[in-house]
Amino acid sequence: MKLQEFLQAYAFEEIYPYIGLMFPKGRKLKIQFGRAYELLLSIEPIPSKKKIRYQLMQDPISKEIFCGADDNDFNSGWNVLLGKDVNKDSQADITNEEMVANCLLNVVLIGRHPKEFDEDFRQITESK
Repeated sequence: MKLQEFLQAYAFEEIYPYIGLMFPKGRKLKIQFGRAYELLLSIEPIPSKKKIRYQLMQDPISKEIFCGADDNDFNSGWNVLLGKDVNKDSQADITNEEMVANCLLNVVLIGRHPKEFDEDFRQITESK
């Protein structure tokens, strides 16, 4: 399923609680993440053959095993990211709600956002 279709399948209220679990600072940034979600739904995707793949990964420092997608999968403009397929390996223990929330979080933090998101991005990334 394309990322845009995946986002369209869930209401923001369904995935927002997972944002706070994955990014505790996000618990105070519901408005900003909500605007990112709405903006992503309004952008025309550019078809891409690349994928966002969730798999078992190992933290290089702690050696802990976790389920996630490579950060490089999100290193692109929002319109290109919306056109990528999202899938998971059979060993990846992650729900669809967790995946879409993680995609939203990574698109916001890693992806190249449009200019109209600059102020919200600043608020999300400033340290407090």
